[in-house]
Amino acid sequence: MRRIVLPAEPLRDGPTALRPWRDGDIPSLVTACRDPEIAHWTLAPERYEESDARAYMLQRMDATHAGVAAPFAIVAARDDRVLLGSVSLLRLDWTHLRGEVGYWLAREARGQGHATRAVSLICAWGARELGLERIVLLVATGNAPSQRVAERCGFDREALLRSYMRGREGRHDMICFGWPARA
Repeated sequence: MRRIVLPAEPLRDGPTALRPWRDGDIPSLVTACRDPEIAHWTLAPERYEESDARAYMLQRMDATHAGVAAPFAIVAARDDRVLLGSVSLLRLDWTHLRGEVGYWLAREARGQGHATRAVSLICAWGARELGLERIVLLVATGNAPSQRVAERCGFDREALLRSYMRGREGRHDMICFGWPARA
């Protein structure tokens, strides 16, 4: 296990920035996660409350301290109090120098390139600062926008994982994308 130290200064690309989570993010986190789309594609409760947001923040802190994840808030570069979403490197495997990237965006942040910039930023940071040599992104077969994000970020579509994850409506087939893309 390695110790993860998140950067003191935000990672930036144009209008998108990544920074560590703050307690002040809780009200915006509650608002964002009440969007049915987030509950549909993630494990967020359908009736997201402040207690859920506090638990989410604690899980991120614990995972960072345990060396198993590197979570960031996606925020507006012009004002880092404006929460746009979440992006994390998770399921870190230090023996094989690999991990998984996961993210979600608030409804009002979608369609503006924030997910693509956030995923690209965190993957570059993970390779540079954590020494990761492989990162996967798992996307439900029905989630075409996230598949496009993976492709725009240079991930290769590698495998179809049948009945891989359980969701509210049953099991989901997932597409496994891998980074870096093969040369």
